[in-house]
Amino acid sequence: MLGGSGSGKTTILKLINRLLEPSAGRILLAGEDITAIPAHLLRRRIGYVFQDIGLFPHMRVGANVGITPRLLGWAPKQIRARTDELLELVELPAADYRDRWPHELSGGQAQRVGVARALAAAPELVLFDEPFGALDPLTRLRLQTRLQTLRAELGFAAVFVTHDMHEALALADRVAVLHAGRLQQLATPAELFAEPANDYVAALMETISGPARLVEALAAGGEPGDNAGDGSQA
Repeated sequence: MLGGSGSGKTTILKLINRLLEPSAGRILLAGEDITAIPAHLLRRRIGYVFQDIGLFPHMRVGANVGITPRLLGWAPKQIRARTDELLELVELPAADYRDRWPHELSGGQAQRVGVARALAAAPELVLFDEPFGALDPLTRLRLQTRLQTLRAELGFAAVFVTHDMHEALALADRVAVLHAGRLQQLATPAELFAEPANDYVAALMETISGPARLVEALAAGGEPGDNAGDGSQA
């Protein structure tokens, strides 16, 4: 889901997880109406990576990651193995980070622990609310790549919220473009470029095309201002 602040992205995630109840319509998980599932059981089937991280401050990193498997009755040895596996995945070596407290982490490290926690119980669906926003570009790219690999291996569905066009196009099978609480277009990345549904979607696509033209000009030995007259929005 792609859109600016206030477009409704986070609200939709909260509806899916029943942190908010819908006033109309239906939301289905694997064909089942979510309102027919007790909320606490629904949330054990859905991983959630919060925008504000939301780690439990009174639990160490390992306990934060393993909380849902523990609620589901996993054996301690299995929880520890899963916790260590996921900490390695998000580039936080378990031996160094398992026993740390959340306040001992940087913002980016805490965000990565949040991703690991959401994946711990092998959920059917994972909701990502701008999970990589605090990371530097290189770490962000590595985690995006690893997330795609993990999703392919485990087969879970994902709803990923972002305001970053590059991230949306890199990760998504389909992109839902939102603006002012309305769905503007639902399409594959290629379809968004080829046939934007309206001027708003077209303007979003230009935020990708403009910088790409600038990079091409620089690679060809030009100067940043050489493409100033082509209408791009670098």
